[in-house]
Amino acid sequence: MRTLFALGLMTFVALITGCAHNPNIDTDATYWQHKPKTIVIVTTHADKPQYADENGSKGVIIDTVNLLLTHQLETHLSQMDLNWYYDDLAKKFQQTLVKENITAVIATEHPYLESNILFSKRIKLNYAQLAAEYNADQILVLALPFYGARQPLQPNIFGAVSPIEGACVLYAELSDPQHTTFYWRHTSTVTRSVLGNANQPPDYPNLTRTIIESHEMAEEELLDSLRSGR
Repeated sequence: MRTLFALGLMTFVALITGCAHNPNIDTDATYWQHKPKTIVIVTTHADKPQYADENGSKGVIIDTVNLLLTHQLETHLSQMDLNWYYDDLAKKFQQTLVKENITAVIATEHPYLESNILFSKRIKLNYAQLAAEYNADQILVLALPFYGARQPLQPNIFGAVSPIEGACVLYAELSDPQHTTFYWRHTSTVTRSVLGNANQPPDYPNLTRTIIESHEMAEEELLDSLRSGR
């Protein structure tokens, strides 16, 4: 169980850190004045929703509480729906771009590209080839580095337990086929504390609702960011 905690924490921290290496870039008026012919939208693979515990094995009482929660919580999170990401998010971006009189196509046959390609110097995605397949001038890549629940770092008080949070990290970047010019890039990180009791197995209604709210807010932030230079 503790290994799961550690992996969840490392995943959350590593991906937040990775996103930080790709600083946000806003679109500007010039971009919208010189509109591309076609943008292809690519959705990368996302891991199942996870639980990230930021405390390690800190304190016997806290550790016991976490151990009691983890198995059922991990099971519940792994069963949460990701259709909002795989099916709906690209469509929302497509609709936004179409409203700007920009042709946008969704690369439905590329749904399992690993998101870590975006945060590594060893780029595995052949942007030029992808653009050529769709006769696209630019490529919009979407990623979901983290989605699920996190236990924030506890205060330095014996037996204290900080409230669990719903969390979502969404990342998007818009570039040329050579992946050298970036027209827009944004990381949206949303964490929300659960109102009421978070420990309600097996369905965790309060926590689940908060996690869903976190992705809805992250989506809205991404879309607003794309339009910010309009």
